[in-house]
Amino acid sequence: MPSNLLETINSYLTPDVISKASGFVGENPANTSKAMSGIVPTLLLSVAHLSSQPGGATQLEGLLSSGGHDGSILGNLSNVFGGGSSTTSAIGQGEKILGSLLGNNTSSVTSSIAGFSGIGRGSASSLLALAAPFILGAIAKIKSTQGLSTSGLASLLASNKASFASAIPPALSGAVHSPGVEGVRSVTVAPIVERAKPFPWMPIALGTLALLALLAFLLRGRHEPKAGLAEVKLCGGQTISLNRDSFNWNLANFLAGGNDSELPKTFVFDNLNFDTNSTNLTPASQQTVNDLVAILKACPNAQAQLAGHTDNTGDAAANQGLSEQRAAAIRNQLVAAGIAPDRLTTAGYGESKPVASNDTEEGKARNRRTELTVTKR
Repeated sequence: MPSNLLETINSYLTPDVISKASGFVGENPANTSKAMSGIVPTLLLSVAHLSSQPGGATQLEGLLSSGGHDGSILGNLSNVFGGGSSTTSAIGQGEKILGSLLGNNTSSVTSSIAGFSGIGRGSASSLLALAAPFILGAIAKIKSTQGLSTSGLASLLASNKASFASAIPPALSGAVHSPGVEGVRSVTVAPIVERAKPFPWMPIALGTLALLALLAFLLRGRHEPKAGLAEVKLCGGQTISLNRDSFNWNLANFLAGGNDSELPKTFVFDNLNFDTNSTNLTPASQQTVNDLVAILKACPNAQAQLAGHTDNTGDAAANQGLSEQRAAAIRNQLVAAGIAPDRLTTAGYGESKPVASNDTEEGKARNRRTELTVTKR
């Protein structure tokens, strides 16, 4: 019988679970196991930090109940870590949990895990996200089994803080902070300036200008019809309907009929958007991913790198982390849909490789992009 919480929770990470996880992220089992040995105590210490803050025990209770964490995930860990719809769902849930536990520190923790264990940063991001609902599920089961109240659970976590902290590798210890301190951000409030009232004719003038702008847009649209759908022949002879000159149209044509002398060849995604400061794809973007899955399945020899880029708005380090995480999020979806992990690598370049000036909104929009570079046809 395990003697403390850490041992209890680690006991669920059987060799089979580690094997499934390593296959999903495309890393060897030894390095995957090493990564998890750092991830588990790091997240447990973060949970313990949270529950020890004023109101933190109640916040933890809210995390457990709102996320439906009842321990049932423990009976399905091999599937959760092995790819498929369970994996995709767990990663999405995990990213939200990490926001509550680690906040802006998620990026630095991810980098530390990758460096400590020798796995790619995208792999570290995926494992960290998958571990979060696993940890909360294990805590929920312990709470239920031992009949603990909200305060009783907080006391149990507090009594195990020392064992959590001692199990964190030195390379990770500097990346873990109390969420009660880390979560506080400084905010500069702009002074209120009283503006002069506009002249009475201004609303009429502004309304007229808006009407003219709308009319110009509608007239322009009549002369610029959207490209229609057309059948594209894939590598295996199947066909798929795609918008002409779209990302997937160009990629499919290259994989089926391009020349290896053009490799590596880069394509910029279109119709692929994320929620602000998030790795969650918008619903309208899902079709782009679905079509990409069909193309890659029809071209089983193809290999590619997914790369994220941002504009220069905000903190450079945060942009770097976000670009890496978004590339990893797309890879996770593709792998979960059946694409072999060893066919896809990821990279994030933040704001370091702009393709347009960041001085205009149009330029920033062009710089916020995700690319797919074919390295093998």
